[in-house]
Amino acid sequence: MRYADDLLVLSRWRPAEAYMPSFERMIGRLKLQLSAEKTRIVEAESGFDFLGVHFVRKPTRRRGTKVFCYSFPTAKAMSHVRQRVREELGSDVRRPLGEVIRYLNPILRGWSEYYRWLNSAYYFRKIDQYVIFKLQRWLRRKQQRTRRAFRRLPDEWWWEQGLFRCSGRSVRVW
Repeated sequence: MRYADDLLVLSRWRPAEAYMPSFERMIGRLKLQLSAEKTRIVEAESGFDFLGVHFVRKPTRRRGTKVFCYSFPTAKAMSHVRQRVREELGSDVRRPLGEVIRYLNPILRGWSEYYRWLNSAYYFRKIDQYVIFKLQRWLRRKQQRTRRAFRRLPDEWWWEQGLFRCSGRSVRVW
């Protein structure tokens, strides 16, 4: 017996329950079976998570009469990338800054490439701010300035050092 993993079906015109019998027949012809405990039907207005993306159908900001399906990274995805940044920085302050940035960049680049097609500019800015905050603290420990004044470096300085910037990226046109 085989199972289909990570499948999403959206219906616009009729209730989803109307499509279930024909969908189950189609899945059966492929010799697949739906997991009853994992299969659920939700309204898009209440929102749902799928593969690290939260989808929610809301009125547009410009015209409240039109609705749009907004999608952005889930809270779990945000905490996961923050955890990876924390792990990469660690407590070893002997490494040079360039090496730390070189190891952080693939993490940030991979995460932002996965979520770049979403409505995620706000979340990209939050991750950029978090990474710079953690790097500031790391640099402060490295310079042993835990109690004395430490000048906060501007965000642009970090990007000049080669840190990957999630927000402010140019969007590819397909």
